[in-house]
Amino acid sequence: MFRRMLIGATLLIALAAAPAAAQYPFNVSPGTVVAGGSVTVSGKGCSPNAPVTITMVEGAAQKAVGDVIFETTITSDENGEFTFTFTVPVGTPVGTYEVKAECNDGVVFSAFIDVVDSTTATTTPGTGSTGSSGPIVRTGSDLNGLGLAGAGLITVGGIILIATRSRRHQAQA
Repeated sequence: MFRRMLIGATLLIALAAAPAAAQYPFNVSPGTVVAGGSVTVSGKGCSPNAPVTITMVEGAAQKAVGDVIFETTITSDENGEFTFTFTVPVGTPVGTYEVKAECNDGVVFSAFIDVVDSTTATTTPGTGSTGSSGPIVRTGSDLNGLGLAGAGLITVGGIILIATRSRRHQAQA
């Protein structure tokens, strides 16, 4: 009985750890930009007419990971979609940055961009049609916290399972 409960709890944890934002489209383009250049963020999956906070933070240790470079709040439309174009602040150091969009209902989107010096060519996402060889755009989600929480819960479940088996074996001896 305990084993079934443990397996059920593990499955529920695995389902809860799946990112909600993975179901919805999110795009940040271009993937490479110079300081002072424009970046367009668009996505779908927020509640209708909900506030959406868009931030650009350090994604690698140029200064300190997590430093906010840019932040604003916009409103999604009646379908839960949003599009916003912002300018990367002049003087932003060369490096990798994470662009996030967070809805008031907890849905978080995330993608990375590279800020380069003005001598490096900028890129835009590929069109996906045959014969086009556009660059690969990095998109994704920051799952570090959820991954650690899931691993911790699985570890605790394993410890409980081992402890109950040890007690059974001791009681039989």
